[in-house]
Amino acid sequence: MSWSAHLASLVIWAWAFAPTTEGCAQSEQLPFELLPELPVEIGVGGPITGSHEGALIVGGGANFPVPLVEGGEKVWHDEVFVLLESAGPWREAGRLPRRLAYAACTSTELGIVVAGGSDEDSVYREVYLLEWFQSERRLGVRDLPALPEPSAFGAAQAIGRKVYVLGGKRSKDDKDLSGAFWELDLDDLERGWVGLPPLPGPPRFKVVSAVQGDVTGEVCLFVFSGSLTAETGEGKPLFQMFTDAHRFSPSSGDWSGLAQLPVLEDPRALPGGANFEDSRWPINAGCAARYGESEILTFSGSTGRYIVDGAGDIVPPSERPDFAARVLAYDVLEDAWAEAGSMPVGVVTTAAEIWDGRIVIPSGEVRPGIRTPMVQALLVPGTGDDSISAHFGGLDYLVLALYLALMLAVGVYFARREKSTEDFFLAGRKIPWWAAGLSIFGTQLSAITFMAIPATAYGSDWRRIVGQLMLLPVLLIVIHSFLPLFRRLEVTTAYEFLEARFSLAVRLLASAIFILFQLGRMGIVLLLPAIALSAVTGIDTYLCIALMGVLATIYTTLGGISAVIWTDVLQVVVLIGGALLCLAVAIVDVGGVGPMVEAAMASEKLHIFDWEWGATDMVAWVLIVGFFFTNLVPYTTDQTVIQRYLTTRDQGQAAKSLWLNLVITIPTGLLFFGLGTALFVYYSAHPGEQAQLPEKADQLVPWFVVTHLPTGVAGVVVAGIFAAAMSSLDSSMNSISTAVVNDFVGRLQQPGKVRNYLGLARVLTVVLGVVGTGAAMFLATYEIKYLFDFFQKVLGLFGGSLAGVFLLAVFSRRTNAVGALVGLISGAALTIAVAFLTDLNFLLYAAIGNLGCVIIGYTTSLFIGGPGQDPNGLLESRNGGASRVAS
Repeated sequence: MSWSAHLASLVIWAWAFAPTTEGCAQSEQLPFELLPELPVEIGVGGPITGSHEGALIVGGGANFPVPLVEGGEKVWHDEVFVLLESAGPWREAGRLPRRLAYAACTSTELGIVVAGGSDEDSVYREVYLLEWFQSERRLGVRDLPALPEPSAFGAAQAIGRKVYVLGGKRSKDDKDLSGAFWELDLDDLERGWVGLPPLPGPPRFKVVSAVQGDVTGEVCLFVFSGSLTAETGEGKPLFQMFTDAHRFSPSSGDWSGLAQLPVLEDPRALPGGANFEDSRWPINAGCAARYGESEILTFSGSTGRYIVDGAGDIVPPSERPDFAARVLAYDVLEDAWAEAGSMPVGVVTTAAEIWDGRIVIPSGEVRPGIRTPMVQALLVPGTGDDSISAHFGGLDYLVLALYLALMLAVGVYFARREKSTEDFFLAGRKIPWWAAGLSIFGTQLSAITFMAIPATAYGSDWRRIVGQLMLLPVLLIVIHSFLPLFRRLEVTTAYEFLEARFSLAVRLLASAIFILFQLGRMGIVLLLPAIALSAVTGIDTYLCIALMGVLATIYTTLGGISAVIWTDVLQVVVLIGGALLCLAVAIVDVGGVGPMVEAAMASEKLHIFDWEWGATDMVAWVLIVGFFFTNLVPYTTDQTVIQRYLTTRDQGQAAKSLWLNLVITIPTGLLFFGLGTALFVYYSAHPGEQAQLPEKADQLVPWFVVTHLPTGVAGVVVAGIFAAAMSSLDSSMNSISTAVVNDFVGRLQQPGKVRNYLGLARVLTVVLGVVGTGAAMFLATYEIKYLFDFFQKVLGLFGGSLAGVFLLAVFSRRTNAVGALVGLISGAALTIAVAFLTDLNFLLYAAIGNLGCVIIGYTTSLFIGGPGQDPNGLLESRNGGASRVAS
């Protein structure tokens, strides 16, 4: 057995925490129940449906008091009814602004958005908000910006405070279809509706839509089926029912095609059904809702198969069948369809609303012209005794306040000891090796990482744990080859070494790349944890950002790198302790390690290696090569990491700190991946709680903390997450300040002029803290973080190339300054081209930049030749003494 197989076996047996679960909706006996009937005797089609402040609201709609088969006319309604408890009764709550049906409706935290709709005369473009005032038991109506054009039989969904509407038909003519797609930001109503890329394919109406998290955890809009009406060449009606499926990503603004609806037999066994036995199953005019963390259920729908006869003539409504009661399940992770069972009665032209732990489907049309007052409800796992609520109480807030005050006290304590820039940037090189090691680990473990690793294991498997394992060869190289050079030169920044080895230009360019990347990073490392913490604790997002930004700025300005390192030590202890506690709680709740092992062996949640060839997926070689070069970048080029192991007394102490970092990283990697898998097992065993999980995957761990850990203990762990975010910010502030002062101001000062830049360093730290905090608030306000993500991605692609420059500096005597610059720029350009023009797995980007820089830089140096190769004799004297290079 190979070493990797032994390792994989060891990992599996040591941390076998994975679930065995079937798709939660894959059952022929879905738990449907009937709620009190809608107080409209014959029911309605196309009702206004939604929920707000705990109330289920249904109003408007249309029906045929005199049956359609008897020549009756459609009647439109404006009455609104409210259900406050599942046992009833329905209460009359008022009236809509006009008689209305077939509007696009969606529930938001502000109320129900009602967009468009029609009555007997027209199709409308007006949009309004229905609000339920629980204390006053009354309904309110507020106008919103009108749609760009009229729309009926469209679809609406909300993701957060943004509402998305797919246009339906623009007039009473069923052939006059819109095909438009709009977005309205409820926090920016003055902007109005914004046009987005239309749904791929022909314009249609009566689509089925829902929102659900995709494979990356992003909440997306899913759209299925729909139809259009046309005419044949002979002038006969033609009804086209679609079976395609699409996903819209709000972050990218693009549509993606999904698996089409499946080929299914018609359960109604109707005459002529054999003609469709190989056809896909349309669900036109049906409804859908999110179910659990990875499924969407679709309910009923029209197949359009029995509207016209063999001669192409319309079949009378009285001869058409009831709509099928079929329920389908779409798995967003597997991109696959399955039959989930059936509902009591098949209905179309209504909605599926999640309310009171149920997916509620009120009224609707059971066959052409025939409505039902029946209110069907599917019990969602997570109601009753299995439900749970978050608790972040007064004691938790007190603990959080004390923890943050302790961070400030650390800064004040070390402020009295900072007498020079040497103290501020390197702590006088007096940091104990164990504290430096914990700080190196802490600066790599941001709050985002602490939340993201378990979320990754929860939703996927253990492939990414290779990243922790590949740290061993990286640290062997760093300790043997990089550390002696950095320590002998007594550098303050890693980029000083590049000047000693190559030239000032190489030093300044490398330092500038680091500074720009960290500037772009600061806002994100504050914003994302703030959003997650706000969602589970109730603390305002802006307050979270302000607390973290202001406090981190104060203690970093006062205490310098000493405060940064010692707060890192405290943060690491708290986070690891919190993760261990969460893991223990999850294991105990599912019956111990034994059941965990069984669940793991029955599933593939612990899967690590795919021994296949390919460069687009996370196969074994991609993980090994990719993570090796990815880990190489921070430990050889990133000032936030290198600065830590330069704060110790000597080279031996620095080496110990790096080894300690490794010793911590691998077990905690197992801990965090194990926690994610254990949470998957736990929530699989508690589907009621699973249905209540936050939409965003990175909120999983803080949600578990505030719902399962005791009051006070939860406050400590949440405080640790705060501190982890602050650690990322303080690292950036102190390291940027170090680079600016040493690589630019100090280096470019007038020769012979010596100054103490402690005051400048502190001013810079304050400015950087304001910039980071302001950037996070700006991103939170305008939600343009994806632009910053793009900015970071481009700058991040320089990392592999920059590591290549350091490899050339350490291991090549023949590389010169020109070759290093050409290699750096060429490697970065090559990486950017590969990232944006190919489907190569992102883990390989660092390897491409690194190897590209090394090969091109070395070749260029050989080609141009000339002096200047290792001008200071650094490499020859690697095992001997060397004087400090002046900066």
